[in-house]
Amino acid sequence: MKFGIQLASYSADTDPTEELERICERARLAAKCNFEALFVSQHYLTGPDTAAFQSLPLLAYLAGQVPGLYLGTSIFLLPLHPPVMVAEYVATLDVISGGKFLFGIGQGYRDAEFKSFGVEKRHRRDRIIEAVQVIRKLWTEDKVSFRGQFFQLDGVTAAPKPLQRPCPPILMGADKLKSVAQVPEVADHWIASRRHSKEFLRQAVPAYKTALERQGKEFKGLFMFRDLCIADSVREGEDRIKEAYERRYKRYAQWGQPGERYDIPFDELKQDRLIVGSTDRVAEEIMSYHEEFGAEFMWFKTDWAGMDPQYTLETIQRFGEEVIPQIKRATPVCPVP
Repeated sequence: MKFGIQLASYSADTDPTEELERICERARLAAKCNFEALFVSQHYLTGPDTAAFQSLPLLAYLAGQVPGLYLGTSIFLLPLHPPVMVAEYVATLDVISGGKFLFGIGQGYRDAEFKSFGVEKRHRRDRIIEAVQVIRKLWTEDKVSFRGQFFQLDGVTAAPKPLQRPCPPILMGADKLKSVAQVPEVADHWIASRRHSKEFLRQAVPAYKTALERQGKEFKGLFMFRDLCIADSVREGEDRIKEAYERRYKRYAQWGQPGERYDIPFDELKQDRLIVGSTDRVAEEIMSYHEEFGAEFMWFKTDWAGMDPQYTLETIQRFGEEVIPQIKRATPVCPVP
């Protein structure tokens, strides 16, 4: 298995220069403590109470701070962006990272983002399909021509190409059974979100595997994103994050996040989502995701706006030093990306 951490969002009342240093501190600690990847989320217009650094410039900056790690977007709102721009930005990041960029995409759901970009939300799936086609062509071909509903190219060439051949893997988020089953039509891998309960995963993973078979693709393992807090006990860990955790999921509900219900109390939210407790307990839980769902590449949200940042550093260090070596010994070489 491979492991990473998620970065980017924070309380809007925090000084952004201080928050950037916190992010770099977490990234440096993760690199020191056996993690292999840094992921950055993306949303626009998250204020007034929440702020978020934009993913592509932040990842480029982090690559210079802690070189050698996988860099990933989890996720990038592709329907809001011109694919030519995205293809060249991601190719640049793939070169910067030494051929270790993981391009995670999603179709988005927030009305405010679509309206502010002048993009019709009803076209989001069609736009993401066309955009991926354009991007793959620009990454792998010269003199590219394309005639679509939204994008047109006429004999153009993008350079440089990505280092990865044929191109960086495209990962895709999806929150409903129907959209999970559609992922293999567009992307290389599905991202199982930290919002997904085990109950949902037990339906979604078989649907995803069946969809892969229809496309003639092999299931090599699951990319999975989870919530994580390490402490000496479950109770201590839950006490550290309860208010901030509950507040974040309520915000998802306010934004209209599709999928399961998120406007529920912490004691319900945490069930089969939050990995919390001692390192031994956490290791057992990680192995359960590996064995039941085929999780191979996992990354974690370890911070929530309003919680003590020292708890985040403790989780990163203890997981990296105590859990990752244990899991590495117990699992074969990771087959993805």
